[in-house]
Amino acid sequence: MSNNDSATAAKAPKKRTRRTQERTEITRAKVLEAATRIFSEQGFEGVSIRDIENAAGVQRGLVAYHFDDKDNLWKTVVDATFGLMRDEFTHRQEIMKELTERDRLAFVVRFYVRFHAKHPELSRLMSQEARQHSWRIDYLTDNHIRPAAQLMEKLVKETQGLDRDQFIHWYYIMVSASSTIFSFAPECELLFGVDSRTEIRVEKHADMLVDMLFGKMK
Repeated sequence: MSNNDSATAAKAPKKRTRRTQERTEITRAKVLEAATRIFSEQGFEGVSIRDIENAAGVQRGLVAYHFDDKDNLWKTVVDATFGLMRDEFTHRQEIMKELTERDRLAFVVRFYVRFHAKHPELSRLMSQEARQHSWRIDYLTDNHIRPAAQLMEKLVKETQGLDRDQFIHWYYIMVSASSTIFSFAPECELLFGVDSRTEIRVEKHADMLVDMLFGKMK
């Protein structure tokens, strides 16, 4: 075998490995995208693994191959969605260092509005799970919701002077108001003939929510 033949033979397994990795990544991405949409629309109990495979357009058995079972797939969806929020927020933390505490809190509220506008599946997923006790709401609360809520409570106490009982109501007002118009986008379009997720509409919503929660910001 010539040197050229040897080099070609050595490259072939690498190419096959790279193609296999690419196919694996594409399949996982398809499954995660489909599972995120279906879990948020129909809830965990209303969805089967076969439903997800059909929606993703992948062969039977690939969900189990890549994610073991429906429970683990659901956790992966949740971790990926909240991980995206955490990553986007982290990229903006340098901006927050230059702000007063009150403006920092307003910045966080605006971030929530903008994120929910881009990812309405998050609030839809939460509305599916937060209505009843289950291992899933325990997982969501322990791993994602409580840490963020505790940080927000600290900011609200420092800037607004609210106690724990007052913060509970403030928190749910903020969470609901920052997301409902986007998760209910089809209803908004039917009622008012507008797309709630346009950039102008999102910014108007963020401005109004900040004004409602804090009064006119100077």
